Parts: sequence; C-alpha cells; structure tokens
Amino acid sequence: MKRIWFSVCLLAGSLFAPLQASAQLSSAEVLLQEMGNATRSLTYELAFINLNPQAIVSVRYRHAIINGIPIAQIMQMDGSRREVVQRGNEISYFEPGLDAFSLSGNHIIDYLPAVIFADFNQLKKYYNFIDVGRTHIGDRPCRVVRITSKDEVRYNYILLIDEETHLPLRIDLLDRDSEALEQFRVVSSTIDGDINDAMSVITRLNMPPMLVIPPSEKVVFNWKVGKLPIGFVEVSRSRRKLPNSGTLESVMFSDGLFSFSVNVTNADKTGKLEYPLRRGARTIYSAIRGANEVTIIGELPLATAKRIAAGVAFIGAD
Repeated sequence: MKRIWFSVCLLAGSLFAPLQASAQLSSAEVLLQEMGNATRSLTYELAFINLNPQAIVSVRYRHAIINGIPIAQIMQMDGSRREVVQRGNEISYFEPGLDAFSLSGNHIIDYLPAVIFADFNQLKKYYNFIDVGRTHIGDRPCRVVRITSKDEVRYNYILLIDEETHLPLRIDLLDRDSEALEQFRVVSSTIDGDINDAMSVITRLNMPPMLVIPPSEKVVFNWKVGKLPIGFVEVSRSRRKLPNSGTLESVMFSDGLFSFSVNVTNADKTGKLEYPLRRGARTIYSAIRGANEVTIIGELPLATAKRIAAGVAFIGAD
C-alpha cells in the first residue's frame, strides 16, 4: 500500500511540470463553475477510486435528472457494498447489518470531494483559483485548475476537469508542502446511455424513514474560540453527557470547503499534555488547558489546529 501511495505522490509531482502555465483567474473560476453545473445537471456514471495513505476505495456514482428531480446513487464496490441514494432532497443510507435511514440534503456528500459541490463565488474571497493549462488523463483532454488558500493556513486542491463534459476526472487534496493527502481519480465514465432507465427505479423506491435531528441547542459555554482563519463561521454547537458523568461541548466551523470542530471536556489527569495526530486530511490535536482538554478535529493542517486550540479562552480563568 505504501509503495502504491508513494507512486501516486510521485505522479502528482511530475504530471503538472510540462503544463502550459497561465494565471487567468477569471477563466479558472469559469472552469470551476462549469464543473459544478455539469455534476448537477448531466446524466452520467463515474467509476472512481479514492486513494489516501490508509486505503484505496472503489466507488460507482450515477446521476440523472428525472421529471425535474435529481436522482443519484453511490455504491462502494468493495467490502460491505455500502450504498447511498438521493431522490430530490432525501439522502438515504443502506448498509448491511444496519437499519436504513434518510437525511435531508441537496447532494450526496459521502466519497465525493467537497470541492465538487462548493460555492465558488463565496470561496473566491478566501482562495485563489488558477488556470494552470491543459493536459490529458486517460486519453481525455482536460483543463487543470489549482485552488490555493490565500492565507496559507488551509489545504489546497488540484483539479483536472474534462474539456468536453466538464466533469471532474481527478482531484488531488494537497497540504501546504504539496504532499498528496487524498486523491479522487475517475477510471471510467459514461454520459447518457441507459443510465436514465437504470435510475428510474429509484423514483419508485420506498425510501427509509427520515432521521429526525433535533435543532442545534442554543447553549452558552464558559469558553470561546479566538481568532479563526478568515471565512470560517460557526454552523452548530452542542453539549452532550459522557458515560463518566462528564460533558462534551462542541462547536463546528466551516468555510464552505473545509470544516472542523472545537471540543472541550474535563481533562484526564493521566492524559498527555499534548496529543497531535494526522490521518490523511483529518487532523486531531488535543491539549490540556488547566482543568480542561481542548481537542480540534477536522480538515486542517496541524499547525493551524494548534493555533486554534491555543486561542480558546475560558471565561473567568486566570
């Protein structure tokens, strides 16, 4: 596995060396908007693999618009054959051995890079969009776009977008040193064909019950988060009881592309003063702050997670 991932990283570095360089921001934004429109409007099937240092996962994704309603299906092709189905604003999950359930949403988020469905008009405030040029992948001509953080405290993307269909063919998530953290890579694609007929079954499917998620509590904590990278806003907060009679207080933040949570619990006296961990794009960083433990979990560089944890202030603390 390590050899395969090392080869992927080498390829990521060598693929873009001969590309025609240009810095036409407006054309890059157009390319990204066209990709977003294509993924939402076309009838297509993508067979792709998700690669990260821990695993390679094979997935099939189908999408169609039937009677004006978006219909989509994503299936993990290996192992448990986990399946997620979209019909309109219903997203339903099916997995062997577990009860099926539905959630409200406008697209499937599992297995697909978040950048595919991003609001680029909003993101351009915090990210640079750079049209790098043209190349080929799988004998398909495509355009290459880089998405880089303006403040250099977030991850970056490289996208290869099919020139004809505008669908994404490859998406690399990179850290600040341009090391590959994750890769989405299409191995085959079909446009139209008999996909509409296959997907019409979902329009008649009895979807599982909708999982009712209680509204986010309007709770007040005795701590607050300090300065955040520009663009990150609070999207939810919660307080939950833990089995050991303690509590877990959490606040979730997102900039529309990446997200992370700040979590505060009572400190374990036997725990480490600092615990950093990174698995692919996911960072977990914990630090003891007096009687509390602050943990940052999400899609952030470790250095950024450390700064956010250090900025948590406890009201009334010396």
